[in-house]
Order: sequence, then structure tokens, then C-alpha cells
Amino acid sequence: MSEFTLQCPLPPAPDRIQLAHGGGGRLTAQLIERVFLPAFANPALRVLHDGAVLETPGARLAFTTDSFVVSPLEFPGGNIGHLAVCGTVNDLAMCGARPLWLSAGFILEEGLPFDVLERVVAAMRDAAREAGVAIVTGDTKVVDNGKGDGIFLNTAGVGVVVSPTAISPQAVQEGDVILVSGDLGRHGVAVLSIREGLGV
Repeated sequence: MSEFTLQCPLPPAPDRIQLAHGGGGRLTAQLIERVFLPAFANPALRVLHDGAVLETPGARLAFTTDSFVVSPLEFPGGNIGHLAVCGTVNDLAMCGARPLWLSAGFILEEGLPFDVLERVVAAMRDAAREAGVAIVTGDTKVVDNGKGDGIFLNTAGVGVVVSPTAISPQAVQEGDVILVSGDLGRHGVAVLSIREGLGV
């Protein structure tokens, strides 16, 4: 039996991007505060919401974008395409909006099997139908073999705000109820179990 030594990871280098900067946690928040908010400062962005709520003549719109880089591309319960549509629809719902339209930007790695792409696209189609949204525009690029992890997906979504109550991080109050639509951590465990061969 080998000796086990617990080691703390090195702190991130202050002048380099780390994987954790894309994880949605503390380092992501620091990155947004340091780089993106100063460059793109405007009232809609400053809310730091899942999407932007925008006032237009006759309607309030919610607009969001998200990128998906999950590996493996297919996992128990879904694939990157299903995740992309559901994640974008969820972001719009969290703005109090009824989702209407999505875009889909595909970055495909040279050598990706067509059957994998077709399953991802079919999952997107089915998830969009279930959510009552249409994928109305998109883009496709191909990168060299070894530079894309199979598929990277970017989706953007637009919806009409229907909630009479403002839904935003700033509106959260003590005593509010949190609704959970499934087991916490289910998606993360499903992906990790395939990636690491855990057999969970």
C-alpha cells in the first residue's frame, strides 16, 4: 500500500487563466469583475443575472447566451445538445421569461463521426420541441483534429418576460423558497462517472 499525502493545489497564477475561471464559482466572479465588467459596463450587464432583461417598445425581452464544453459529449441521461437547449431555456426562465427562440453555434472538431453529431442535433431538436422553442439561426465552424474535444456548442436565447415580479439575484430575500427540479448533483455525477470510469 502506497503512502497517501494530502496536498493543497497551488494558488492560481494571477496573470494566467485557469480552468476554474470557467467553472461559475469564485474565480469566474473575479474574472468578470476584473476584465468583462470594466470593458462592457452597462446597466443590464451590471445585474450579473443568467440573462439580460431588456426594455423594448411594447415588450420586455430576456436575452441570454451560454457555451457548452462538456466531455464526454454523451452521458447517462443526455448529451451536450440536450444540455445546451435545456441550459439556455433555464436561463431565460430564471429571468421570468417565456423562452421563444434559440441560436446554435457549433464548433466541430475534424474527424468527429457524423453519427455523434446527428445524435446531438436530434437531442437538441427534441429538447427544443419539449420546451416550446424554435432554433431559428446558427453557425458552424470546424477546427483541426485535436483542438476541439469533438463539439463545442454556443447557444443564445430570446424570450418575452411574463413574470410581473422582477426575478434577479438582487431580489432574493430571507425566507424565499428554492424549488429544485431534480436531484442535486445528478448531472455532475453522470458526467464524472463516464469521464473517470467510476461506474456510478
